[in-house]
Amino acid sequence: MNRVLFVSPVAFSGLHQRHQSLAGELARRGWQVCFVDPLKTGGFSCTISKAAENLKVVRLRVPFKGNAWPAFQAIVARLALLLLKTELAPHTGGDVLLWIAEPSLAHLSRRNWPAIVYDRCDLHGFFPGQNWRVWQKYEELLFARATLISCSHPYLKQSLPEVARNKSVLAGNACADVFFEEHKFRQPVGSHLKLVSAGAHHEWVDSRWLEMLCNHGDIELHLAGIGRGSDYQKLCRHPRVIHHGELDRSALAELFKTCDVGLVAFKEIELIKGVDPIKAYEYAASGLEIWSPPVASLRENPLINRVIGCSSELEHAVSAFRRQPRQSPGNIVRWSDRLQTILDRLTVLRSD
Repeated sequence: MNRVLFVSPVAFSGLHQRHQSLAGELARRGWQVCFVDPLKTGGFSCTISKAAENLKVVRLRVPFKGNAWPAFQAIVARLALLLLKTELAPHTGGDVLLWIAEPSLAHLSRRNWPAIVYDRCDLHGFFPGQNWRVWQKYEELLFARATLISCSHPYLKQSLPEVARNKSVLAGNACADVFFEEHKFRQPVGSHLKLVSAGAHHEWVDSRWLEMLCNHGDIELHLAGIGRGSDYQKLCRHPRVIHHGELDRSALAELFKTCDVGLVAFKEIELIKGVDPIKAYEYAASGLEIWSPPVASLRENPLINRVIGCSSELEHAVSAFRRQPRQSPGNIVRWSDRLQTILDRLTVLRSD
């Protein structure tokens, strides 16, 4: 196999996450990657653009979607395959790998692929507005059809049925090369500690916890990425918040170099039990200390330096940070390493 149809839950042009990183690594290794953005409705068309060497982005429009109704979504998957016919037709000899990270398109797996990788990167069914039972049906089909199930967090692997666990591999998130910082022991400059929270500040992010940090007189908070909700909008108006908007990875890496502490501000909700925060890797590689609220899954994360639940713990953290040099985070895993873990396991399973 030297070609991959990469079905992603996020657009290639969106916030850079696991999916763009792994697809990019495949392309750098010489795979011909066809990256499929989330489907749009309102037509029946296929648009293809080149994003990098060996990597094309495909944008599909279908007449309708039916994520909440598996029978309708099965039709959507067939429509998507019809639109992809031009891309797939020259390669009917069994050389196209299906790499799927969007469970709602599980019916794509019914085609006769030589191998299927289901990249289980989240606790699907627990995002806002999702019906867990519906998404369970999608995952059951992928558990049955996949050659390999890669899981980004131990909880996602442990919660697999036994038949699926036997063909799974743990391949957590990682860090892009651009974030690695040669000087990991920068001391805070100026009167304020510069904290940064990057990524998607959606329903799973605790904006009130971030506001509590901002209320400390020695803290300046930098926000990077996107967000929504009334708590987030209120946070953006705080006088000690600097909002940078959505940044590409190079600009984000430059911002991290000017900061002291990176924040992983998740809420204690079911979804977060299966999240391996990419930002923790990026903060650590950039030489930042990492703080989080007292969320059970974050307490177990070896990259997080301090757990802060109240203003007195915050006061202690600020004082301790100024007194003590930050600790080296040790070896930070890169995306190339994670991809190799997945490909090695796939090779073993296909040879059995």
